Amino acid sequence: MSRRVHSSDLQRQGYVAVAMVMASILTAFDVRTASIGLADLRGAFGLSFDEGAWLSTFATAPQILVAPSIGWLIGVFGVKRVMIGPSILYSVISVAMPFAHGFVPLVALHALRAMVLGIFVGATLLVAFRNLDRKYWIFALSFYVLRIPFAQNLGLYAAGSYTQTIGWQWLYWQGAVVAPVIGILFWYGGKQMKVDRELLDRADWGGMALFGVALTTLYFALDQGNRLDWFRSGYVVSLLTATAFLFCVFLWHETRVKEPWAHISILRHRNIALGFAAIACFMIASLGSSLLEPNFLLSVARLRPEQIGDFTAPYAVLLLVAATGTAVALVRTVKQRWTLIIGFTCFAISAWLGTQLTSVWSLPEFRMIVILQTFGEEIVFLAAVATLFSNVNPARAISLVAYVQVMRLICSETVATSMTTWVRQREQLHSYLIGLHVTGTTPGWSSTIIKLGSGSAQATPRAEVLKRGVGVLATIVQREANVQAYIDGFWITFMAAIVGLIVASLMKPSPPHPLTTR
Repeated sequence: MSRRVHSSDLQRQGYVAVAMVMASILTAFDVRTASIGLADLRGAFGLSFDEGAWLSTFATAPQILVAPSIGWLIGVFGVKRVMIGPSILYSVISVAMPFAHGFVPLVALHALRAMVLGIFVGATLLVAFRNLDRKYWIFALSFYVLRIPFAQNLGLYAAGSYTQTIGWQWLYWQGAVVAPVIGILFWYGGKQMKVDRELLDRADWGGMALFGVALTTLYFALDQGNRLDWFRSGYVVSLLTATAFLFCVFLWHETRVKEPWAHISILRHRNIALGFAAIACFMIASLGSSLLEPNFLLSVARLRPEQIGDFTAPYAVLLLVAATGTAVALVRTVKQRWTLIIGFTCFAISAWLGTQLTSVWSLPEFRMIVILQTFGEEIVFLAAVATLFSNVNPARAISLVAYVQVMRLICSETVATSMTTWVRQREQLHSYLIGLHVTGTTPGWSSTIIKLGSGSAQATPRAEVLKRGVGVLATIVQREANVQAYIDGFWITFMAAIVGLIVASLMKPSPPHPLTTR
């Protein structure tokens, strides 16, 4: 009888584990493919550039409105009540979205869908810790981390392939296929729980509302900041001011309420604060593969997303399995601090390789960078999150999960938009500096212009040749300015990796925890 019960419980845990992995990967994959396929969506829906930018913001920002509080909701209502309904809703919305007409209905559907995605990824960690045996926690966490390189590598390939083969509608319909399976798995695997009336009566509704609204407002400011030129836009300044005010009210509220939901004091623990600092360094260092490499290949090498994915897709599964296995083994053997040092070393080497960038680089030259980045992402993030949970008081785990969600969305958006702005401004600077040395007084100017503009034509008027030559030269200057800008971006990621090494060296040894012991 006991064997039968054990077998049944093991099967239930398996359902939960698979559902959790699918939910976290679906969220990251969906956001990535929608971002890469935004140009195709603008064309399909007939949207302007500004409307497309707003659509992208509304498709992500509402995640942070609900994600921090999902852990608490699962603690009160249980995984079945929280997860099954949104799975069905997500599937229905995803099926309907390609048939939406008009900008406002489209934005509303994207916002609602983003809230459901926030429920999926916000629930992952608490679902694992509440429904799985302790010995499986490290594997659940490793698959949670897996979503990052998985979405970066395969999401790029999928987004380009959909529009070229089966249709742009599958940017939405891919989720409609997966979400019902997630709901079914949670139905069979989730524990039957009674509503925790005591925890519900002590709910800090004001804190959850203030925190979610403040972070959502900040996300809107960050996502639109690069397009609207940051502090030169009254809209962005207003949003940042509102964010500061709401966050101050939140901090004041958490000191006044009897049982605060996510009090900032949780960050006073040395290893927890350093763990979040390590995640921030990770977010910057990982931009080499998530932003700099694909953007360079798109803007300088002129490749399409599915061409970029042609390198990563065939090897991604083996690479991810190897990186995940390595990360788990390191956390279990050399523990978190040395694991972080190894991971940030991978980031530093890959970033240094990126600083050797030239205009002739294409997919093969990025191969080692992608491999090192993938290992670095798995190793660092797994070790950092393991550090957080092995140092927190279990009674405050829900508060910790709320701040993990902040790092996942707000920190990642901050570093991505900052890097985009940095690359744009550095391109302008390098274009100006290169232009100072390319003038009519430069030796060999006339012969170079004629050579660039003549091409294969034999009897072209001289004026036309000169005009064409100047155009070709301007393109070359812009290309080289872009190369220098991306090199500057890789130097930023290199410095982030070095800071990450310093942060890891300042950590104390973490206490024994199920995540780090066999």
